[in-house]
Amino acid sequence: MLTCQIDDICGFIANSRRFSKSHVGFESLTLPGEIMGLLDGKVALVTGAAVGLGNAFARALAAEGAALAVCDVRPEISELVDELTVPVFARQADVSRSGDVQHFVEASLQRFGAIDVLVNNAGSWALSLPDDPIDKSLSDYEKLVGTNLRGLFLFGRAVMPGMIERGTGEIINISTDHVQTCGTPFELSHDDAPGCAWANEPPRTTGGDEAMDLYDASKWGINGLTLAWSQALAEYGIRVNALCMGATDSHMLRSFFNFQPTAEDVAGWMKAADIARLMIDLLREGPEGRTGENIGIAMGHPIVLPPSRPSPYVILGESVY
Repeated sequence: MLTCQIDDICGFIANSRRFSKSHVGFESLTLPGEIMGLLDGKVALVTGAAVGLGNAFARALAAEGAALAVCDVRPEISELVDELTVPVFARQADVSRSGDVQHFVEASLQRFGAIDVLVNNAGSWALSLPDDPIDKSLSDYEKLVGTNLRGLFLFGRAVMPGMIERGTGEIINISTDHVQTCGTPFELSHDDAPGCAWANEPPRTTGGDEAMDLYDASKWGINGLTLAWSQALAEYGIRVNALCMGATDSHMLRSFFNFQPTAEDVAGWMKAADIARLMIDLLREGPEGRTGENIGIAMGHPIVLPPSRPSPYVILGESVY
């Protein structure tokens, strides 16, 4: 069973302030005539970056000049060190373990001095039913909630002190279209998306299905963190948003098909590189851009950053999301 090592993580948060004064150990050098990238001189941390979406996010950030701190449970994470031309700090780490998070973020701060962008990408998926044997359900809970929600929480809280002290930062949480679809909470036009499966159907509702209770719970929980963090951190110039994409060609999605999807399935999936490009467009908005939003990216629709939308959540007559 996972246990929350509160003393460890609280001690780490206090210690992390020591490294947030300035970027050390990384200097961006722009040669005469060289085109500067959006993130030159910045440091981005990407979790779950060995394969799939996380790997695409890391490569897109590197293409914009960011130095990278990347982690994954897979040993292949080290391959990015040699494959990319920017400085890369790579380690194996389990995002659900507070000790792993503490050691990785602290080592990243020692290497680079700061974290400017956090992409909370690491995720896990499994079938789970409310009437599964309790031992299976508990194991699935630790895997899914531990990775998808607890890991996201631990990394967010680990990088916040430095971002707060510097008065700037970007946190991007990777969610799912089970939270925001082409039909809910905003019904999108299908004029430019005739290939969407819901183009001629009633608006698509949220959620996966009855066999994804724990996956959906872990992803819906991200809403609470995105909302609360965006409100609490806005005064410090820190933006917090979530990407809610549909089926995207990735290691996780291929595992759903036992790594043997049909060519027809793959042809209909979105491409990880296109989602990564949209993420860069979100970063391009800068500190004056949106915060606290779930950004829907639906299959069959153009993969472009949508305009900022008013909150679908209202409390006491005031938008809170």
